[in-house]
Parts: sequence; C-alpha cells; structure tokens
Amino acid sequence: MTTEQNDLSMDDRIQLLASADEERLAYFLQQVKTTNLVWSLKNEEGFVMVETEDGDCVMLWPDEIFASQWATDEWSDCEATAVPFTEFVTIWLPSLQQDEIDLAIFPNIEDEGKMLNAAELIELLT
Repeated sequence: MTTEQNDLSMDDRIQLLASADEERLAYFLQQVKTTNLVWSLKNEEGFVMVETEDGDCVMLWPDEIFASQWATDEWSDCEATAVPFTEFVTIWLPSLQQDEIDLAIFPNIEDEGKMLNAAELIELLT
C-alpha cells in the first residue's frame, strides 16, 4: 500500500466516489503517474472482465483500497492486484486495444466509471 492511499481520509474517499466521472478520471491519472501502479481485480482465472452494452471492459482503480471495495458478491473470490505502469502501458494497453476491450476507469458504487478505449488512455497517460 502506498503512502498516497493512506493520506485520504474515509470522508475524502466517500467524496471522491461521489464525484463526477471526470474528477475520478483526473484523480486516477494523477495517482497512476505518482505511484506507477494501476489496480484491477483478479481471481484464479485471471483479471476480471465485465460485460457492458458496448462489449467487454476491464475495470481499473487508482489504489488497492478502492479496488478492494469491489471484491464482494460475484467478485468475492477476487483480490485487488497491482499492475506496474510499464507493464500496463507496454503489454496491457496494446493487447486491450487489439482486442477492442474498453476500460472502465475508477468505477464508483453505482457502477459508473469513465469509459475509455486503450488508445484514449495511452494518450492521457503519456
């Protein structure tokens, strides 16, 4: 767990979850650039993919605590897993782009998150 995660109070975390998609996206980008980690959920079968109206997507969070909050109900067998930034940019994003799998960035408790394709996220991260 990084220091930055511990700097947010529970009230700050709740407020961030209640904020608009664009605000959560900005926080996500800032945290990824600071920690050099991207967080997702993983079980014994691999990283979790979610079906949406527009196709499959992978959910991403800025830290372990936010990601872990989703490891309940149908994902109770999952754990928050960090992906190093370099691996994420050089392996994950090109693969997701090729497979046309979108990304749900920092979804909140209402299943709302900023939807981006891999090319859009690459542009924002570099």
